[in-house]
Amino acid sequence: MRIISFFILLFAISFNFGQQNLNFKIAGLNDTTVFLARYFGDKLYYADTSLSKNQKVIFNKKKLVGGIYALVCPGPKYFEFIVSDEDVMMETDMNDFNGKMKVLKSENNKIFYDYIRFLGSMKEKASTLKQDDVNGREELDLMVKNFQNDHIFKNLDFLAAKVLAMSIDPTIPKEIQKNDSLRYRFYLDHFWDNIDVTDNRIVHTPVYHKKLDFFFKKMIPQIPDTICKYAYKLINQMDVKSDLFKYTVHHLTYKYETSNIMGMDAVFVCMAKEYYCPANNSKAFWLDSTKLVDLCEKADKTYPLLIGKNAPRLILADTSEKEWVDFYKLPNKYNLLIFWDPDCGHCKKEIPKLSKLYQVFKNKNIDIEFIAIGTSLENEKWKKFIKEKKLEWINISDFPDANENAKKYIYEKRVTTLESLNFRLTYDIFSTPQIYLINDEKKIIGKKLNALSLGRMIEHLEDLEIEYLDILESENKKEKDKIEESKKSTNH
Repeated sequence: MRIISFFILLFAISFNFGQQNLNFKIAGLNDTTVFLARYFGDKLYYADTSLSKNQKVIFNKKKLVGGIYALVCPGPKYFEFIVSDEDVMMETDMNDFNGKMKVLKSENNKIFYDYIRFLGSMKEKASTLKQDDVNGREELDLMVKNFQNDHIFKNLDFLAAKVLAMSIDPTIPKEIQKNDSLRYRFYLDHFWDNIDVTDNRIVHTPVYHKKLDFFFKKMIPQIPDTICKYAYKLINQMDVKSDLFKYTVHHLTYKYETSNIMGMDAVFVCMAKEYYCPANNSKAFWLDSTKLVDLCEKADKTYPLLIGKNAPRLILADTSEKEWVDFYKLPNKYNLLIFWDPDCGHCKKEIPKLSKLYQVFKNKNIDIEFIAIGTSLENEKWKKFIKEKKLEWINISDFPDANENAKKYIYEKRVTTLESLNFRLTYDIFSTPQIYLINDEKKIIGKKLNALSLGRMIEHLEDLEIEYLDILESENKKEKDKIEESKKSTNH
């Protein structure tokens, strides 16, 4: 049984006012507090409470938004039912909610529970068939399809039928069933056929969330432009003032904003630009102006750092503070920008691994140069770390005099640029290490890398094997296991 957390829904929810009676008689239910919960996406949230008396529970205080609700009894034990524009009267038993369910009043719930019972009977019949009984299974499949056509697709004026239809996959024509490519294409094109995305109420069902998640995880190629294309196509059918619009936009934006997959921040940017920004003309009615400004600023900072964009040019001084390095003038096939801080714990672990990998690359004649940029405002620790760890790559940073007298270095000496001295803002360095792989056209082809993922990427790009990576993978696993053990010890 799923454990349900009851807390007030964080999203603003609008109710239609009016009287609506929900009446339940539950055999075996003691006099107690009973909760009414409502789905928003795949989670249940508190909607109301009532006191049961003599095995009866009544909710009749307000008109409820349509969707799937749950009546939650002590245990917790609950059953689901449909709320639409009608009163509901149902009877059941604490020991078998679905099996003993009787719908006395509510056309929607009659449709809902008739289908549940029908599928149960089909499952029983299927269990009696032999595995090689193809004809028997085809007969059952035809019975299910006929029931769906007669009891669901002919009743789509009812919310219950809409909800049930959402879980039914489109029927693939027989002539293309054996062609994987055509079958996939058909399924992709018709995935949303049975889902009415103009009906706001479907957001209050767990089915919509599952369909949304499956489509964007499994159905379409995980390429940012493709994801954005299908997101726009889906969302732009919805009422921009609806909870369905809000949920879908928020869910997809947050999903890709927090993704650990390289390049998926491009989806966050496209969603932000389309639905959140500019902040003074936003479609995201659920966010206040401060949060909108922050989100739009983040999208603006992220955009020039996306995969495929030209890496912002940097011209910074080496440890002597006299020689200036412009990585745009380096002739290598690849450049690796490493933003790091000697006081950063993760940097202390990752920099030595990168240093070893740098030597491995050189030994294999891979045409790559590492440019490590120190992010600390004071450079003494940075220089000391470089010397102690014998970091032989290019080491550059800003320094106090260049920052305090920027005009002298930018306009008089003309050895750097404002964007270079402001590299922490230019590259949005909010944590370290930050690592970017740049190609010979100075385009970003990799980001959010560590030594291992960088090595695997170069293996793929150069079509070679790097033996050191197996050692590195083993070391990373040991470190991860050690952290997990530490967490377990702390919890105990």
